[in-house]
Amino acid sequence: MKSNPFFELYVTDRISPRDFVTIFSDFLVPHAEPLFLQGNAVITGIQGSGKSMLLQLLQPYIRRQYFESDTEFPVPPERRKFLGVNVNLAHSSAIDFGLRRDFDDEPAEVELLFADFFNYLAIDGLLKNIRYIAEGPVELAREAGLKVMGNEVNEIARSVSQLPVWEGWLEPTSSLDDLQKSVASRLHGYRRYLHMKDRVLDPSFRSTRTAVGIPIIECAEALRNSGFIAPGTNVFVNVDQYEELGNISSRNKENPADYRAVINKALASRDPRVSYRIGTRGHAWRRHSQIMGTNAKLEEERDYKYVDLDMLLKRSENVGKDIFSKFARDVFQRRLKFAGFSEMCVRSSGTDALVDVYGKSPTSSEKVRKFGIRRPERALRFEKGTKPQTIEILNSLAKRDLLSAKLGEIWIRQKGDVYDLQVPDEKLPWELQKYWKKERREVAALQIASQTGTRALWGGAEDIVGLSGGNILVFLSLNQFIWDTWLQDKGRDFNSLEDLPKIEIGVQTAGVHKASHFWVEKIRQETGRSGDRFRFAFIVAEFLARRLYEDDKLSNPGHTGFSVLMSDLEDFPGVKAFLEELADYGNFLMLDHTTKNADRKGRVKLYFHPVFCPRFDLPYVRTKEPYYASVKEVLSWMFSAGSKVALAPQLPSSQKELFSDG
Repeated sequence: MKSNPFFELYVTDRISPRDFVTIFSDFLVPHAEPLFLQGNAVITGIQGSGKSMLLQLLQPYIRRQYFESDTEFPVPPERRKFLGVNVNLAHSSAIDFGLRRDFDDEPAEVELLFADFFNYLAIDGLLKNIRYIAEGPVELAREAGLKVMGNEVNEIARSVSQLPVWEGWLEPTSSLDDLQKSVASRLHGYRRYLHMKDRVLDPSFRSTRTAVGIPIIECAEALRNSGFIAPGTNVFVNVDQYEELGNISSRNKENPADYRAVINKALASRDPRVSYRIGTRGHAWRRHSQIMGTNAKLEEERDYKYVDLDMLLKRSENVGKDIFSKFARDVFQRRLKFAGFSEMCVRSSGTDALVDVYGKSPTSSEKVRKFGIRRPERALRFEKGTKPQTIEILNSLAKRDLLSAKLGEIWIRQKGDVYDLQVPDEKLPWELQKYWKKERREVAALQIASQTGTRALWGGAEDIVGLSGGNILVFLSLNQFIWDTWLQDKGRDFNSLEDLPKIEIGVQTAGVHKASHFWVEKIRQETGRSGDRFRFAFIVAEFLARRLYEDDKLSNPGHTGFSVLMSDLEDFPGVKAFLEELADYGNFLMLDHTTKNADRKGRVKLYFHPVFCPRFDLPYVRTKEPYYASVKEVLSWMFSAGSKVALAPQLPSSQKELFSDG
């Protein structure tokens, strides 16, 4: 038992199948149906969105653990007839193709060798998984569509080893052990060369190389024709960590080997005998769909089905349709159960465990009250000429409801000191304006905290879910830091607890700030232009925070993000690519923007990922219109961040003045 239920964040590759069955949330399975249907499927999402966990369901050892644990397998019964093959490009030495500098001189040849290496990885996985299922329960083998058991699997070796696709490199055999050793030997030869243990690649590899995707297609066909797998049994090849292929280094900048195009070619065959599953981050997929050896590109729906977890889990204003909130609560309860809390304990109160532990998020007014400011009237700032009676009423109100008094100060600045304030609190003019108040209360609360030297409060179930921004890894991280802070505060382990703890909001706030700092600093550890993105985030945060805190009238409470014209982004592809990278890595949320300007021109708006907001003292709740930035401003932020932007060769006349000396 761990001292913190959220101690381990990256669980996909680090936990046992038994633990996977306990903590895996099947909430997303119905929303990712293409993964379990015939045909290629691509699932994208930023780090921690849950794509790798979903793809784990295709693995036989996970499937067998569900069976042996007498736990319902999350895949619908009518979709369970499949054999899964996993090729994790980060763990299989695939990315080590960048270690051989001599490859840079012959990129086309290297792509063909990479295709052959990938083929043998897939065949190696297929043979291992068939053997694993055949040695397991008969009922499971039948459910998967495998019709051989025990030593019968040796018959597969004879059928597979005699295929012409091997170009004579594999010798015919009736032993599955021998066949697997031969396949492993081929992979071992590649790895020795990639790791520079062998100066020269075995010449027979080049003369017997296979075309990408063809060996596993022919193996699947042979297995069906020989009756080893039942009709209608799908063969799924899961290609995980696809984005790593874009990080393989090359000195040949003009014409580097395109490893993603190799995998894309396998998908482009659209052969129903084998279906591919690609798990990747969005930026690695959307920006690259080239097919090796052609000028064609992969097409959605024609070549593959698409599952975008980022879009699926995007926060919805309609609580009933907010998938992530329900997903996060399910994960939270499973983690508590995994840590040793009983099911009865987790569900004892009749609400949900997230609320049991953190409570409901306080309203903005309640948070301001919890600041514990001794002289609340000191948070008010009155313009010269404000009537003494108005000052007296608002100062008195501040002692009862400081947030309302602050909103009153802002109202007077906006509308003028012309209102009768000698009315019950609920009849004050700003209290009657529901939407006006809603749009400003979060910012006003942060202004109060800033002006009084008080730390803003973050906590409660709604805040924890909201700050997660639709990302389950961020959600787990917030919980990890909060529980660590609570355990340090208590100075003991919780193993002896019989009931769920109730963590007070001050501890939650401390944990949230630690998590926020962690995620901001983590930008620099990412791939891509991480240093530029890190500096850009601080430049934009400083700009927005300054505008927000200096806006005494709070005329623009929505300026917690910025918006850019779509047409400008098309004219400046370097800016567009940089902003898309910010979104693809989860640093910003990038959304289409329906402008309220009379010109009705399309815009794109960007907001910080919510978990960054405590670090930058910005509200994560988005209201009103964002700041309308010009492309010139965005370029200046990028230049200040050190980003080298390639401007369009021919600037449109409407943009030339942006860069004129005058």
